[in-house]
Amino acid sequence: MSNTRRWVIILLTLLVLVLIGVNLADRDETGPVTTNTDEPTYKSGYSSTLVYSPEGALTYRLVSRTTGYYTAESVSWFTDPVVTSYDAQQVATWSIKADRAKLTNDRMLYLYGHVEVNALTPDSQLRKITTDNAQINLITQDVTSDDLVTLYGTTFNSSGLKMRGNLRSKTAQLIEKVRTSYEIQDKQTQP
Repeated sequence: MSNTRRWVIILLTLLVLVLIGVNLADRDETGPVTTNTDEPTYKSGYSSTLVYSPEGALTYRLVSRTTGYYTAESVSWFTDPVVTSYDAQQVATWSIKADRAKLTNDRMLYLYGHVEVNALTPDSQLRKITTDNAQINLITQDVTSDDLVTLYGTTFNSSGLKMRGNLRSKTAQLIEKVRTSYEIQDKQTQP
């Protein structure tokens, strides 16, 4: 092999090694890719979500106009959500509406703006709950609110601050500044 050919091979080998070194050095300097946590990881238009118990029974259905999932906080945001909860016999028991809702990984649903909870079964004495903000544990169906709440029953209307209740047992308790009005129904007896 000639001397010039040997020098060309050595120079080309050195050039390749330098280029590989530069390429590897550039990769280390780029660092991790940053993401905008203000933007959702994914968005969708109309969505309908069905959630089942481990036994396979339908637990609740959540329908919304838009949905956004944020990976950084592990939360989902819904616009105009409507949640329908079901009992163990697959009967729809409650319809829950709001302007916006946030669902966390621990199955807590935070409802914001014009919250309305309506009974869907005819045997419920508690027919409707309205408030501005509420939280519902979708596992235990405990419902709470620290705002002004109005309860509508079959023979009463009641309003007050701070409510604690349970949708499964169809109960609600107002804690502070409670005002209630009752409708007394006349029972007519036959002679």
